[in-house]
Amino acid sequence: MKRIFLRGLLVAAGLFVVIQLIQPDRTNPPIKPDIRIDVLVPVSPRVMTLLRNACFDCHSNETRWPWYSYVAPVSWLVSRDVSVGRENMNFSEWGSYDSRAQIGRLGAIAEEIEGGTMPLPIYITMHTEADLSNAERDSIVAWAETAREQLIERTRTDAPKPE
Repeated sequence: MKRIFLRGLLVAAGLFVVIQLIQPDRTNPPIKPDIRIDVLVPVSPRVMTLLRNACFDCHSNETRWPWYSYVAPVSWLVSRDVSVGRENMNFSEWGSYDSRAQIGRLGAIAEEIEGGTMPLPIYITMHTEADLSNAERDSIVAWAETAREQLIERTRTDAPKPE
């Protein structure tokens, strides 16, 4: 029985070592400073700090890759989460979205933060600075709603007038 357990342990350890060879992409694409959200949308320093702490690792090209993002199989999950997060919304590429998409994303930010679905609970477990207080959530929601309304208004005034 002891021999079977030791063999199983050795096989598991061997598999763990072998899967370390399968590493996901952990790169951060280059940042174009002129299309970042903080350049295009007024953001207070306080809200920007909250966004950086709670959102940027998955929703920007400024991901901080923690030590566990280098250990398979967790590395695969982290890489997938970042990839999906960037696909859904990327603060570093804000200017690449048209105004309709920006309005929708600002609404989604407010909804997700207010509803407590973002940041993800598993992210908060590993990043305590992302555990937003109610006041911090309220600050982000108020900013997103205000920025959304301003963008809607700007879009209305920029629209061509019928002749």
